[in-house]
Amino acid sequence: MFIGYLLLGVGFTWPLVLHMGDGAIQVGTMPVDTGQGVWNLWWAYTSLVRGDNPFVTGQLFYPLSLNLFYQTLSLPNALSVWPVLALAGPVVAFNTLIILAFGLGGFWAYRIGRALGAHRQAALLAGFVFAFTPYHLQRVWGGALELAATHWLALYALLLLRALSRRTLGSVAVAGLTLFVTTLASQYHGLYAAVYTAAHGGLAVLLAPRGQRRATLVAGAGVGLVWAALLLPVILLAGGIGNVALEDWYARQVYHAVALVDLVVPNSRHPLWGAAVAAWQQTQHPFGTEAGAGMGLGVMLLCALALWRRWAAAWPWALLAGLCLLLAMGPQLQLTAATYLMPGPFLALDLLTVFRNSSRPAVFVALLLVPVAALVALGLDALTHWGNPPGLVVHQPDRAQQGQKRRAISAWLLIALILGENLVTPWPLMPLRAAPENVPLNTDPVPGAVLELPPRLNDSRSLLNQLCHGRPLMGGYLARLPPYALTSFPSVTRALWHGVAPSPDIIPLHAAAELASLGVRFVALDLTELPRGEQAVLRKWLSDPGIRLFSASATRAIYAVEPTAAAPVPVLGAGWYELEQAGARRWRWMGERAELTLLAREPTAVALSLQVTAYGQPRPLELWQNDVRLAHLEVPAAPYDRAITLRLLLPPGATTLTLASPAALSPDGRRLSLSVGVVGLTQLNVAATWAAEGRLAIPPTRPALGLELCGP
Repeated sequence: MFIGYLLLGVGFTWPLVLHMGDGAIQVGTMPVDTGQGVWNLWWAYTSLVRGDNPFVTGQLFYPLSLNLFYQTLSLPNALSVWPVLALAGPVVAFNTLIILAFGLGGFWAYRIGRALGAHRQAALLAGFVFAFTPYHLQRVWGGALELAATHWLALYALLLLRALSRRTLGSVAVAGLTLFVTTLASQYHGLYAAVYTAAHGGLAVLLAPRGQRRATLVAGAGVGLVWAALLLPVILLAGGIGNVALEDWYARQVYHAVALVDLVVPNSRHPLWGAAVAAWQQTQHPFGTEAGAGMGLGVMLLCALALWRRWAAAWPWALLAGLCLLLAMGPQLQLTAATYLMPGPFLALDLLTVFRNSSRPAVFVALLLVPVAALVALGLDALTHWGNPPGLVVHQPDRAQQGQKRRAISAWLLIALILGENLVTPWPLMPLRAAPENVPLNTDPVPGAVLELPPRLNDSRSLLNQLCHGRPLMGGYLARLPPYALTSFPSVTRALWHGVAPSPDIIPLHAAAELASLGVRFVALDLTELPRGEQAVLRKWLSDPGIRLFSASATRAIYAVEPTAAAPVPVLGAGWYELEQAGARRWRWMGERAELTLLAREPTAVALSLQVTAYGQPRPLELWQNDVRLAHLEVPAAPYDRAITLRLLLPPGATTLTLASPAALSPDGRRLSLSVGVVGLTQLNVAATWAAEGRLAIPPTRPALGLELCGP
């Protein structure tokens, strides 16, 4: 059965099997989620081989250390294709998982049908409906591996059924373990499957014989307890679930939810009517095509038949399907994008922060497919065994035999209808290639990060490049972008990031000194993406002594930053107002608190100098380094000022100082405390033994992939 579904998956993803190492299925013209999925497999493999924590990485948005637990890491997917990863690399492994999801999802949904007592053909159709109907096809089209791998849900639903029916310690433990694995494979699937577990378990308790209700309740609760007990240590290992706050959570959920109109829309990937259906659906509910909630006429007929002929067995599954559908519709029920009906039950889940920050209620359609597949199996079984229990042979008169023959013909017609409704046109494949100029960066002996310009935060081309140069990236692509202070406040990095020409500020801006102190080794300019004017601006920054042209082609220019150019530099942080200037004098006002970050590549002694004036009246100033107060002094008001000099020992990396002073409301509405003129930072001589105690911690360069991805 598995091989049959797998071969069918090859057909439904055609011609993917011919391009396993050089392409992928991905909507659009740029690699987005596909590239991230390939990167996730690469990171999982390389981190585990090196003995690193796979849930924490310094390879993206360097020099941050990022928590990947709340991202799309999908570690179980990497482990399930480990031999392919080791022998053929992450691109082949990614495409293997896409095809494998059809084979495994269909097989485990088939086992659910058989567990319900349906005959083989009915169970086979149930497996097809779970794995090959529009929802799964849209997940494949979107390229998000963790959502396309719906086979984990089918496996979990099967094991949950067994745990609630057998109620043994082993079956409960296995179901809880599978829910845990499903959660690691996809945060959405795990979280929503936990809700499904509560609903399914509650129904099982109500339907169990009176003497078995308590045992069924204990079994269902046990599955949840095993899941929580396994998940908690992983959360602690990853350092928590990260910053999950989404200010626009309600708007996101409404957009990424199912509308009722989506249920009646046929397969939008169909070779005959797909394009027309997708165009019409865009006018009714723009997200509807991606939601893939339409089941098709054949599936609906079999679900209705199951309720008619197998009511006792079918109604609990119909109730679960209805609940999943309502939850998939998000916090407000909609007929179309423009027609609001009433609040939805998902709004009750939003009382918990973890649900309020899960922005895709439509993922509940993946859970909806479980009861729908069960109803399809029951419906087809009822049609082919009309009036007789499965397995019972009855000698019938000719008239009854003719009726049985008509029902068999009807069954085959329904099967043909479902197969025909879900045909797909051959997929356009997106080539997965990295810029070949990245390969020499891997063999350069000097460690350091790569800054790609322009930064691409909406596609994953830089991640594919990283697979070939193996160096940390300043930037990258993640499902949830982290705060990146280096590009938020005045600095050389921010100017390069935004393509801003050099201009005077209260801090000195030296490109080579700052980049080298940060641990940047290469700056790569994608000439195909940068306008000529912006190229000129960036080249002016990169003409600084200590930066040299490393390589150049018609499409890419790469500059190398020499580590010897490193010198301690100040960088402004939060709390400063815009630059003001009068003649040659420049200053910035601060509010009650402002941050100043000092960057150093190695242990360094420095003298920090500030010229400070208080707003309106003399004000106290406190300077803090973390929880240590470095100074407390009085600052006079204009026209007087005070020169401040601090001598500091800087460790490698970033040292953040906080200036604090009481502020007052100014006539223009700002809260002002102090103005600071030009900031000076002078390096002092220190003992050689102390200076040699440490260096900047730069993640090591990882081996390059000798694959077609990195070729010319």
